[in-house]
Amino acid sequence: MALKTYGPMAVDWENRIDFDRLRRERLSRAKALLEKSEMGALLCFDMNNVRYLTSTHIGSWAQDKISRFALLPQNDEPILWDFGSAARHHQLNCPWLGERSRAPSPATLRRAAKECRRANVRRARDN
Repeated sequence: MALKTYGPMAVDWENRIDFDRLRRERLSRAKALLEKSEMGALLCFDMNNVRYLTSTHIGSWAQDKISRFALLPQNDEPILWDFGSAARHHQLNCPWLGERSRAPSPATLRRAAKECRRANVRRARDN
């Protein structure tokens, strides 16, 4: 008996890659790990992490833009903020996101962690 050699393309005559299952299991793993943690949510800027949570991809040209991000709240579904045209594409072609795709993303959050850290230091110093 020969080994099955499934191709990478989806076809209607064979059961190849089950993309719905892939999306479900990725998100399920992330939710389970988040639930075990002390965090209330997971905020992802890295495009690979955004893709893992939302199963969306806009091309490697945006790899360092940090203008797209996803938030996975504890016990909830991921929320995606993206470039305007990309967000519209997701609304049309990614039904698994439902109403969770936002457009456009707010101004870059590139320095958000630094500013948040400064605010926490000020708050701790003042108390």
